[in-house]
Amino acid sequence: MTERQSMQKTLREIIDGNVVNSIPQHVLIAGAEGTGKSYMITRLEQELTASGRYVCKFLYPHCNIVAADYIINKVSSPDGQRCVILVDDFDKMLEVLPNDEQYKMRAFLFKKNAPTLIATSTGLYEGFSDYRAPFYDAFRVLHIPQLAQDDIAEILSEDIYQKVKDLSEFQNAVPKLVGNLNYIHSLATALCENRGIEDVVKANDRYFRYMFSSLPNVQQRALYGLALSGETATSADVQKMSGLTAANTASALFRLEKQGIIAKIGDKKRNVTYQINDYLLWLWITNKK
Repeated sequence: MTERQSMQKTLREIIDGNVVNSIPQHVLIAGAEGTGKSYMITRLEQELTASGRYVCKFLYPHCNIVAADYIINKVSSPDGQRCVILVDDFDKMLEVLPNDEQYKMRAFLFKKNAPTLIATSTGLYEGFSDYRAPFYDAFRVLHIPQLAQDDIAEILSEDIYQKVKDLSEFQNAVPKLVGNLNYIHSLATALCENRGIEDVVKANDRYFRYMFSSLPNVQQRALYGLALSGETATSADVQKMSGLTAANTASALFRLEKQGIIAKIGDKKRNVTYQINDYLLWLWITNKK
């Protein structure tokens, strides 16, 4: 059993363990963009529905919800059984849901026989760790694990998987895609249509352009310099390629690392090597030179 299959089993055990007349335990599935959080709760919905459970889902686009009653009024189970609420991008919803409405929703969820909430979040929204926030300490947090080879066989349709599983371009690229389910699915589809990874990069051009342009100029230059230095580079390499001062290079790399855009390689204290975490972003930048 893979870690993801084990996590799916844990979710079902938590849901089934919320017995009658109890205050339910709610779960937050946390992980980076594209790691399969939406896919996991969609699979959970299918499993619960097939077993006769009443499920109320709020998938994208739902992030303009500004009143708790919008959800509360939709979750009454027709036969009296405990409802399961599935909310994708819960963190984004909270960004626009006023605090008084958040408190109202929390009060609703923490009553006896309340619905069980299974939500997803990109990372851990600050409102989950701030003791003054409405949803502080409201969830059991499960961090979604990286995709394993067995998971890839499961998320792709049988015909697509059989066509790409032995292709060297697919085998070589998958380890570099950092478990991003969307990238892997797009690459597999492209290869089946006699296209390559370059088409997947082009398909994500709008996202990469927005992400890159949202960075301060100094960080843009450092990221560009890192990309042009190769798949990995030292701070000195980045400084040379970007034309920044040593101080600005160090500051930019530090901030890019904190944002999760780049990472240090190894545990060296001197001549540290960096790489861009998103392989497709690296390809996108290098193609712009």
